[in-house]
Amino acid sequence: MKKIIMVCGVAAMMLGAVSCNKSGSSDSSANKGFGDSLSMVMGEAQGSRLLSEYVTLPEDQKANLKKEDILRGLKQVIMTDTTQQGYLTGLSFGLQLAGQLYRYEEAGIPVDRSKLYEAYAKAFSADTVNSDALRNAQMEFQKFAEQAQQKMMEFYQKKEEAAREAKENSPEAKENAAKGEAYLKDMMAKDPEIKVTPSGLAYKVIKEGQGEAVGANGSAKVKYTGKLIDGKEFDKNEDGVVMNPHRVVPGFGEGLSMMKNGSSYVLYIPGKLAYGVDGNPQAGIGPNAMLVFEVETSDVTPAK
Repeated sequence: MKKIIMVCGVAAMMLGAVSCNKSGSSDSSANKGFGDSLSMVMGEAQGSRLLSEYVTLPEDQKANLKKEDILRGLKQVIMTDTTQQGYLTGLSFGLQLAGQLYRYEEAGIPVDRSKLYEAYAKAFSADTVNSDALRNAQMEFQKFAEQAQQKMMEFYQKKEEAAREAKENSPEAKENAAKGEAYLKDMMAKDPEIKVTPSGLAYKVIKEGQGEAVGANGSAKVKYTGKLIDGKEFDKNEDGVVMNPHRVVPGFGEGLSMMKNGSSYVLYIPGKLAYGVDGNPQAGIGPNAMLVFEVETSDVTPAK
């Protein structure tokens, strides 16, 4: 929704920066034909672009952003005589303020819009600028703005924590975590060579390799195959790619840091050390899904 508000604000500023010349050659039939075509393709392109953002919104946000209301507001602006520069400038500033007010109110900070307008109008309608009064007003506003920003940060932090907790307690996340634990328990019962680190990463050394380990800050050329516990392959690189333990999921990074030149490991990465409760939908990885990687290293550059 922030994107949509921003788009609307930019649109209003653009309208406020130009005026419509209704005289001269603009009335020619050639320009009219071009203008009609421009109007149609511009409307279709911009409408489609807004729709591409709109369809990604959660349903609760769509309920507060009905298409008919958006179109009503759009029509109100574009049907306004663009020679009325003052009015369009007011619309532009109003949209900017509206975006800020929305963020305040979403965070639980009530704003009396009538009082805001009265104070705004009184200050703007003055005949002269009092430098001392302006400085004091700006300092006072800065103080309140900082307090409001702190309240907003606390609000969004709590909102994020609540969303994270909801994801962690979702049936799919719990089910995937339980399946991963059961799978690893079964694999360890069948293969005593599988070891587990304090973090919960499980691994099996197929080939130890030689020299120094990659370490936390080293790198290596890596060939790998990634699978889910049902055997479905979601990623593979047979040519090898240079990797650093800090730039991959935590479980893969921990396993890579232990490997030496010419090593071959199988890594069993619990969901909490992989993509966590967010998963990776594009790769077909659900929340808290365990990942199984077959990994080979070469060209190791140990940590210094």
